[in-house]
Amino acid sequence: MHNDVDKRRIGLILPSVNIRMEPELNRCRQLMAFNFYATRVMLDNTTEETLKGMERDLLRASEMIVTVLPEAVVYGCTSGSFIQGENGNSSIIETIKSKCGCPVVTASQAMIDSMKMISAKKITLVTPYTDDINEKEKQFFENNGIEVAAMKGLQIVPAEILRTQSVETIENLVVSADSQSSDAVFISCTNVEGFHICDGLEKRLKKPVVTSNVACLWALLKSIPNDVRINDHGILLREYL
Repeated sequence: MHNDVDKRRIGLILPSVNIRMEPELNRCRQLMAFNFYATRVMLDNTTEETLKGMERDLLRASEMIVTVLPEAVVYGCTSGSFIQGENGNSSIIETIKSKCGCPVVTASQAMIDSMKMISAKKITLVTPYTDDINEKEKQFFENNGIEVAAMKGLQIVPAEILRTQSVETIENLVVSADSQSSDAVFISCTNVEGFHICDGLEKRLKKPVVTSNVACLWALLKSIPNDVRINDHGILLREYL
C-alpha cells in the first residue's frame, strides 16, 4: 500500500470541461504508485476559437502545477494541441517546460509518436469534433507522415453533449468509420470514454486501436523511469512500453 506522500507525482493541465482523464487514470490499477494532480485552462465548448483561447491560461497553469513538484506534466487536450499545427504544439511544450523543468507530454505529440511506434502509416481517425477541427487534425497527421484513410466526427460543439457520449456511441463510431485499408484506429479527444474499449475493438477489427488518453499514458510512461506493465488497455500499452 502506498502512502500518498510517498507516491510519485504527475501533473495534468486539462481543459476546464474535461471530466474523463482524471477518472480514467485513477481507475487504472497498474498506476497505484502515482498520484495525478490537475490544474485547468479555460474551455467551454469545442470550437477553433475556444481551443486557441486556452493558451491564454497556459503560463499561469504551468506556474501552478509546478508547485506540486511533478516529475512530468501532461497537457491533456488533443484538439487544443494540434489546432495551431506543429508550431502551436511545440509552443505549448516549451511554455510548460520553461516553468516546470520536467518531461512534458502533449496529447497531440503522444498521438503521433504512438502511431509511429506501432508502425501505422495509414489510419482511421474518429473524433467527437466538427469537420473544420477534423480537417486540422488530419493535416497534423499528414504533416507528420501519417495518412488518414478514413475520418468521421460526431459534429459536437457543446461540452456536456461531447463528454457524456456513451461507450457504445464511440464504439459504433469506430466500427462505422473504419477502413480496411487503415493500419490502426485513433480515437481523438481526452474527454470521451475510450480508455477501456481498446482491447474489445482490437479483437473486433483485428488492428490496433489507440485513444488520446491511452496515448498520453503511454507517452508519459515512456518519459520517466518505471516498471509499469498494462495488459488490458490495448496493444500500445501491452507491447510498446
